[in-house]
Amino acid sequence: MTRIITALIGIPALIYLIKFAPIPIFVAVLFAAMLVCLYEYFSLTEIQKVPALTIAGYAFASLIFASFYFAKINFALWLPIGALVVLIAGLISRIDFTEALPATAYTLFGPWYTAGLLGYLILIRNINEIGANLVLSLFIIIWAGDTGAYAVGKLVGRRLLTKISPKKTIEGSFGGLIFSMLLAVVCKYFLLPELTVNNALWLGALIGIMGQIGDLAESLLKRSANVKDSGSILPGHGGMLDRLDSLLFGAPAMYYYVYFVLNR
Repeated sequence: MTRIITALIGIPALIYLIKFAPIPIFVAVLFAAMLVCLYEYFSLTEIQKVPALTIAGYAFASLIFASFYFAKINFALWLPIGALVVLIAGLISRIDFTEALPATAYTLFGPWYTAGLLGYLILIRNINEIGANLVLSLFIIIWAGDTGAYAVGKLVGRRLLTKISPKKTIEGSFGGLIFSMLLAVVCKYFLLPELTVNNALWLGALIGIMGQIGDLAESLLKRSANVKDSGSILPGHGGMLDRLDSLLFGAPAMYYYVYFVLNR
């Protein structure tokens, strides 16, 4: 019941945020979600007993996120600069020398994984007149894939997909992919008339595949820390990373498909 109530409240709020809220509000809420994701990531590193340089991590993530919002700042430029910031933080911190390598590595990866992937939603939202509908379609395709994978896996799932997530099956994975492709076609008719049916099918397949990989990637991080959920901020749904893991991989996939294939 808690899961359903959270969804009933969250989905209308999300639709309003994507479709009707001014872009600065959309970016501000997305930034807050990114910070929660990064917090949950650093919580996993604490479980691993790795003293990540969290202050440097939050600063680096903020710089990356800002580069997506202010288009004149190239995101790629922050990758080497971020490495310098984190390494300097390691020099002036009090961590043990023997922990410096894992601490800096964990600190660098967190911002790239959260801000570096979630920031693509800003780029998508800013694509002329169809940006809001693209973002909403992305969420719908991801949700369809998750729902389809769960339903098909529950009904006919027999063969294990991967040891990383023992409840996921090959049958469920294919079911999720089909659902993603079908809902992408639905989005074409109701939100994205600019797409052809063929474009919609390919887009649904791409996002469906990348979304499932994103889900498994986050499961890998949780398995490493031996936890079930990344957090508990969303009642009945776990942590923010648990809700956005598929989106983290789906967002850049959609952006580059729209950019290179649809020339937008």
